[in-house]
Amino acid sequence: MPGPADGSLWIERPEWLAAALDAEGVRRRYWSKVYAPSPEGCWYWTGAVSGKGHGRFWIGNGHVIIAHRFAYALAHPGSTLPAVVAHECDNPLCQNPGTGHLHASTHAENRAEWSQRRFTIASPLRDARGSLGRAIALRGAARRRAQLDATAAAGLRPLDRDQPPLW
Repeated sequence: MPGPADGSLWIERPEWLAAALDAEGVRRRYWSKVYAPSPEGCWYWTGAVSGKGHGRFWIGNGHVIIAHRFAYALAHPGSTLPAVVAHECDNPLCQNPGTGHLHASTHAENRAEWSQRRFTIASPLRDARGSLGRAIALRGAARRRAQLDATAAAGLRPLDRDQPPLW
């Protein structure tokens, strides 16, 4: 059965997700792939990555979910997953369900947010490596527990790295 038109990964049946959320082994495996250097900052996915730079998480029996959707489901037990779980931090690897990171959205709202922020100086959306290249670099740095700020800045053009914000 084909996925949604945008090519993202999805859960065909909510009961598969519910079973995964209830399984301690699945939750433990999920958290083993998350590196959280600080409670307030991004929590980096260190497992498999999709072509768009989002984490991929196998929940069992060949079923895959976008990793940050699993994070959102863990943080909102019993809730129906929204159409889109968007990143306010513009880091597709981020798993932090806290304020400033993940939030419920729609495809239209997510696209509008992207359009508003893609020209912001030093935005992750301006990374010259693209979303996949940035995700792979950050995932590698998170796996090594290396300097994530330096890895993130490495993909920015000099204008983005060196230009202070005007306001």
